[in-house]
Amino acid sequence: MTDSSDRPDPGPTAPGEQDLPWKATAERRDLWGPVEKPPEGTVHTPGAPRRGRLLGLGLPLLLGVLAGTATLLLGIGGIGGIALAAGVGVVAAGGSGVGLRALRPEPPLLEPAGAEVADGTRTLLEAILRDAAAGHERIAGLRASSRDAAVGPVLGRAEDLYTRIEALARTEEVQSRRPSDGGLALLEGMADRYVPELLDAVEDTSGFLATFAGTAREEALTNLRGIDDQLTVLGESLEEIEKDLVAGVTRSLDVHAEFLRTRFADHHVTPTIDL
Repeated sequence: MTDSSDRPDPGPTAPGEQDLPWKATAERRDLWGPVEKPPEGTVHTPGAPRRGRLLGLGLPLLLGVLAGTATLLLGIGGIGGIALAAGVGVVAAGGSGVGLRALRPEPPLLEPAGAEVADGTRTLLEAILRDAAAGHERIAGLRASSRDAAVGPVLGRAEDLYTRIEALARTEEVQSRRPSDGGLALLEGMADRYVPELLDAVEDTSGFLATFAGTAREEALTNLRGIDDQLTVLGESLEEIEKDLVAGVTRSLDVHAEFLRTRFADHHVTPTIDL
């Protein structure tokens, strides 16, 4: 067994590699070893991949430059050659950018609000959400093209219907229903047929209001009021589904309150909350 005194001297050590003597003062400790500093830098969400600028902008631009340079190297000279090279570069950059965007993973259209959604129900709800998104886009276009102030409130009512349809489709209670459920059939009919048909009528009526006058214009305004009335009826039908969801929560709360009353009574405890 070798005596520790015979071991070769390891030489000087770097700060932090040697234990401090137990009698070291606080001032001496601050001069020795690594200094504690708060972490610096940007914190990124785990599991969220970030696309570099090379893929987002640099790569299409690089491909465009290479394509344009290759065109020049083919021997096409003069101003026409330079213009052709620039055109080829723009086309290559734009095409590669579109291709990269097409490769991005699309976010899921329907996020489950609770338990797993049945396949048939998921398919139906995703179709409803797609129709609602298309309806919002169409309403935005009609707002931009409409010249009559009377059209705005009607479009607002239709937009409100789409917003409520989307909200219902994302609730756990609706997602737990079967594809044959009457409420789901109503949501699908509204998003896919009823509201789009009324928007067709709004578009036609808006064109009449922009060009007609006199009696014809008054009749167009009457048609617009009729469209608004039908949208109101659809809203009342949606309200029935919304009330059903609220009633379900109310029933659950009543059951829970009764459980608490029984629980407190079993333990002979006076509850501190008003049940």
